Amino acid sequence: MHVVIAGCGRVGSDLALRLSADEIDVAVIEEVPERLARLGGDFNGQTEVGLAYDVEVLRRSGIERAEAFVAVTPSDNANVMAVQVAMRVFNVPRTIARLDDPERAESYDILGVEYVAGAHMVSMVLYEQIVETEFDLHVTFNDPYTEVAIVELHLGPEAEGIAVSDLEVKERLRVSAVTRNGSTFIPGPDTVLYSEDMLVAAARRGISGKVKRYVVDKKPRLT
Repeated sequence: MHVVIAGCGRVGSDLALRLSADEIDVAVIEEVPERLARLGGDFNGQTEVGLAYDVEVLRRSGIERAEAFVAVTPSDNANVMAVQVAMRVFNVPRTIARLDDPERAESYDILGVEYVAGAHMVSMVLYEQIVETEFDLHVTFNDPYTEVAIVELHLGPEAEGIAVSDLEVKERLRVSAVTRNGSTFIPGPDTVLYSEDMLVAAARRGISGKVKRYVVDKKPRLT
């Protein structure tokens, strides 16, 4: 698998190092050469100096064989331009852009650009640390105002022996994975659940009241 990352700031460099550590082939494009030092001497991927949306720079990075392209430069404009070039010129199957200005979200949607709203994600994590939320939050989807999120459910004694189908609520809560004794598996509707299971589920806002008695709070609270 070959991944091209445009931008070697804190996000881009961290992503590149994580992918490289997983033995994924990575190329990093950065306009400011000094920023490439963030990768350190042990980085075994490819680096290119240039603009994120420059066709020749992208070619040198191996974009024509890339399975994924990520644009995480400090400029929303550069990110959306780079992703469009990757999509429309090189037909990269998976492209993701960083979005810092939430007012641009509608434009990204119109252009069909998949994005991660950086400021929104940070604010959601901070919000969770300050106030009591329904569940531990993994991620919300592209629309920052969506009512659906991926969440963790830590089961308590009341959940002992119930089936997945007993916990799920049609169109409001769907279990996608169960972690038990260090192993993770995809459950079926008849899978029996136990206290101490940790579930990953898609949940719609306001569902906590329906499953509250089965769930225990694993997050430390501010005092």
